[in-house]
Amino acid sequence: MSARITKAEVAFLFPTARNDAADRNEALRLAGARAHQAAVMATLHRLADRVIGWPARARARAELSAMGARELADLGLTRSEIDAAIDGRRA
Repeated sequence: MSARITKAEVAFLFPTARNDAADRNEALRLAGARAHQAAVMATLHRLADRVIGWPARARARAELSAMGARELADLGLTRSEIDAAIDGRRA
């Protein structure tokens, strides 16, 4: 067996003193990583909502498309507003 210690072992056993700038940089790096992870998760969540909700939106689109102009007017819609209403782009 060798009595030598590797650089990685030295760094683990005897950590160097940290300064305020290094601590601040580490905090910023961790905050950036958390923000990135949150953005990725939000994107995946939106994508999953779109995929899972697709059959319900297709049924709603078919039902509204089958209605006449008078029935759509009773709902406050025109035929050209059906897609926007289903996708939630219309107030």
